[in-house]
Parts: sequence; C-alpha cells; structure tokens
Amino acid sequence: MAGPITVGVIGATGKTGSSIVEGLLSSPTNFSVTSLTRAASVDNSTNQQFAAKGIHIVGYDLNGPSSALIEILKPIDVVISCITWEHLDQQIPWIEAAKEAGVKRFVPSEWVGPAPRGVIDIKDKKLEILGVIQRTRLPYTIIDVGCFFQVFVPKVPSGRSDDAHMIYIDHRIVGDGNQKFSLIDLADIGKYVAQIVSVPRTLNKRVFAYTEALSMNEMWDTMAKASGETPAKDYISEAEIKQVIKETRERLDASSKPATHPDNIMDIANYNMGQYRISWCIRGDNTPEYADYLGYVNFWTLFSDFPRGRSLAEFYQYVLDNDLSDLPGYPYTAAGVGK
Repeated sequence: MAGPITVGVIGATGKTGSSIVEGLLSSPTNFSVTSLTRAASVDNSTNQQFAAKGIHIVGYDLNGPSSALIEILKPIDVVISCITWEHLDQQIPWIEAAKEAGVKRFVPSEWVGPAPRGVIDIKDKKLEILGVIQRTRLPYTIIDVGCFFQVFVPKVPSGRSDDAHMIYIDHRIVGDGNQKFSLIDLADIGKYVAQIVSVPRTLNKRVFAYTEALSMNEMWDTMAKASGETPAKDYISEAEIKQVIKETRERLDASSKPATHPDNIMDIANYNMGQYRISWCIRGDNTPEYADYLGYVNFWTLFSDFPRGRSLAEFYQYVLDNDLSDLPGYPYTAAGVGK
C-alpha cells in the first residue's frame, strides 16, 4: 500500500495557508502535512492547534545555510507556498532547496486571478518567480483561484454586514459594473488545492480553480436578495482608478517607510487593488475564458464531479446571520481590527 503524499506548507498559519491545511486534512487522499514556519513562530497558537491535529511543525531560518532547507525538504513530496505578496522573493531559496532535495512538485504563492504581464505589479513578480522555477526545471503547479468572496462585502443599511466589510478596500463599483470576474470562498481554496496536487495530470500545468463568476452589479444584487435590503452603490470610472494608482504610487515612492508601514497601508492597498480592479473589472482578465487563452486548465474540466464550494449567496447569508468572530477571511475587516 502506497504511503501518504507528504506536503510542506510555507506560511501555513496565515489565512490562505490555514485553508490549504484544512483542505489537505479533510481530503480523502492520504496526506501527511508539515507546517514550514519561521523558527520564531514554531510555538504560536495556530501551530499549536495544528500540532494537536497531527501536523508536523518544522521551523526554518532563511538566513541559515541552504543545506538546512534541503534537509527539511528531503522527506517532502509537495511544497505549497503561501508567502505573502511583499515577501515573494523569499520563495527563491525554497525553490533552490526543493530542486536539490528532489521535491516532486512546487506550488508557488499565487492565489488570485490570471493576468498577463504589465497589468498588476504583484502578478509580474509572481511570473518572475515562475521563471526561477522553470529555469531550475523544478516540477510545479500554478494554482489561481480568482477573487476571494471576503474582499467585497457590500454594506447594508441595517449594518448587519459591517463586521465583514474590508476597511482597506474601495467598494465603489467599477465602470458600469457588468464585467464578470471569478470568485471563491477563501475557506474552499484548500479543498480544491488538495484535489489538484493529488493527481499527476496537473504537474507542470496552470490550473484555474474558482467557484463562480459574477459582476459587481450581480454581487450587490446577491447581497440585496440575501439581506432584503438595498446596499449602497457608488461608482468609480477607469480613469479615476488610474488616477488613484498614479497618486498612491507617487506617495509610496516619496515615503521613507516601507509600503506596508501603517502610515502607508491605505496607499498600498489602493495601489494594489487599483491594479487588480482594472484587471478584473475593466480588462476582464479574471475569467475562465481568459484563463483558457493564457493556457490554464479549468479545474471543473479536470474534476467535473468534484463538489463545488460555497456560493457567494451562501457566504453573504452567513455574514448576515452569524457572529463573525471565527469568520475565515482577512484580518482587515471591522471585526478583525476591533479585536
């Protein structure tokens, strides 16, 4: 009988990483999961919870010798990276170590929608990382998932959705609001990922794993139907978004502080999301059709019988009806900031 597929998750304690860990644990495939975590975070509360579920916790130090990373990865079949956008270059020593260790599949940090070069700075950096992988001839799988449901939660007059509303995201509807883009519940990413990495036919492929595609108008209509209320609708044009991108870039470049410093957090959020919204809501990059053009394999073509994740309507209903203290989503909601 074959042994388990050993999976190491870099950044397992983050929101995306935690979804992936839970998806691996709940999969019918036999996975042995390791949380690859910074040495200083080995004993944090999330890793303690992971350990109680039988997950191996292994600390690392990127400033240490490369031989240490190689030894960590020798027993690992699949490495899944959930490194955040501002630290994408930290994947390079892992890629080099994975090649030396004989890792069978490396899944770099993507977790958003497809896009060509020259539209989104973060995506361009991710494509550079893919180049590093391909130059080493390390086996890989790219997994894009679309926009998280958690990003856009319209406010309703009663305030019932306020706690899930991301305070750093401009919720104005882009253009005429009719361009569809692909969406997924953050909590479902792990289920799709576990299925993708369980089979050899996804090796050296780009896979687009989303749940549904809706326009911003349809999203607001979904909230209206779920809540029985009319969410506020404000609009922003493509030209206005481009001006936001220009002005925030100028301020960030003039700042002596890192982009992620609290003084710059609104500017970097508006800069990054400005580029994403142009891509998603104007250009139409984040769609199954454009993903197909770029050479992605559609998850639902590969796995037509796989149970589809929670719909946006179900997610919004959950937001409206439940205490959000355990809401799977970013920490930058009103509820998260208040904690």
